[in-house]
Amino acid sequence: MGAERIRRRVAVLAGLAAACALLAGCDVPVLDSPLAARGCRRCHPVRIDPAHDLACTRCHGGDPSGRTRAAAHRGLVAEPAHPDRMAATCGGCHPAETAAAARDRHFTLAGEIGAVWGAFFPGDRPPALSALPVEEPPETARGLVADLLRRRCLRCHVYDRGDDYAGVRHGTGCAACHLARGGGGLASHRFTRRVPDERCLACHYANFVGWDYYGRFEKDYEEDYRAPLSRGEPLPRPYGVEWHEMTPDVHRRAGLACTDCHPAGPCSDRRRARGCLDCHLGGGQRGGAPGLDAARVGHRPADRARVDCAVCHAVWSVRDRGRALTRQDAPDYDFWWYLRVQGSSEVERIVTGNVEFRPPYRPPSLMRDKVSGRSRPGVWFEGFFDRRWTPVPVGPDGRGRLRVLRPVLDLSVSYLDADGLVPFDNLRPAGLETPAPVECREVSPACRPYTPHTIGRADALRTLRVERWLRREGAGARGR
Repeated sequence: MGAERIRRRVAVLAGLAAACALLAGCDVPVLDSPLAARGCRRCHPVRIDPAHDLACTRCHGGDPSGRTRAAAHRGLVAEPAHPDRMAATCGGCHPAETAAAARDRHFTLAGEIGAVWGAFFPGDRPPALSALPVEEPPETARGLVADLLRRRCLRCHVYDRGDDYAGVRHGTGCAACHLARGGGGLASHRFTRRVPDERCLACHYANFVGWDYYGRFEKDYEEDYRAPLSRGEPLPRPYGVEWHEMTPDVHRRAGLACTDCHPAGPCSDRRRARGCLDCHLGGGQRGGAPGLDAARVGHRPADRARVDCAVCHAVWSVRDRGRALTRQDAPDYDFWWYLRVQGSSEVERIVTGNVEFRPPYRPPSLMRDKVSGRSRPGVWFEGFFDRRWTPVPVGPDGRGRLRVLRPVLDLSVSYLDADGLVPFDNLRPAGLETPAPVECREVSPACRPYTPHTIGRADALRTLRVERWLRREGAGARGR
């Protein structure tokens, strides 16, 4: 009995010794500890690609000679690739790339800001991202739209890490594209030159160009339409909302990645992506791409300047109409429970966490500014009149060229303050006075041309419509 007891104690002590040995690498350096003399990687064992295998302090700062965590982390830079710091860190070796990135629309979001601001306030010069005005509470239409952009719309940009969903969380600045994330943090410290599609989709998801290339169409927000169960189990939501599986783009099915047509990205001043004619025109087709039959409608040289390829070849498109955005400073969370899943992890967390509380015990309703990082009162909620993928609306753009259209600016913005008053009700883009959802037949304040990435065989009925349109426009031009 005594010998058995001794053997058990020896086994326990051996186990404890092994555990201590395993945990030693995670220990916090303390004064006079041998760990303190071994630098950052004794506590942060990472594998880095050869080109970036530099001293940790080169990018992250800190003091590798510090003998405590506080001392070692003094002056630490957690996100050295952030746009505010990338010129000093990444720019030391990549000055041209960081300078080009700072001007690129992925960093400035000038296209998104300009489209929304121009729709509501035509004639205004759209503000830069960091210069979007802050009014708290909003007293003007410009202050309300700026608050909408800062706290609800512009969640996918390189100043912010994105929503807390597995598929959309990303790094800031250069790290958004060149470092992989996963499991709630950095998956690898190996920088990659080629950007895989999943990093593009971390921002280009939901019902926007990018997701459609993979044949995904975001479901309606209501629980009944989402059907969030499969065989009694919840479906994963790596992008916030479940999706319908649609027909992927033919180029996706052929194995082309995003960067095959968009090779430059934000790190180069070469803006032009590869277009359809770069691969399909003439006898020098790239990669065996089929050439154009110059006798067909839309393929004739005169037609190509007047009709975009997607008008006939888009299999489906995004038609989200009547997007209603409402800021509430004292939300009724019971009302919003049915719509708590709406693509924003912040809204989902706020509604889920506060629905059980009743005034005066309910926590303040705060939402974070995605530009400054500071939280302010009020929560932005979203809903739609309808979400459809067919029919594909087409119409002439500003230059008279036939394009696929989408009602991306069919918006209404409202504000309900903490006292239950409504300072702004159904604020619409200029020229859209009625709250009814729009039909896209031509470019308007709500409808904008775009290039759906849902290419496939030409739609026969749409091709016939194009032929009639070309004849009518040609006859009109001859008549003039």
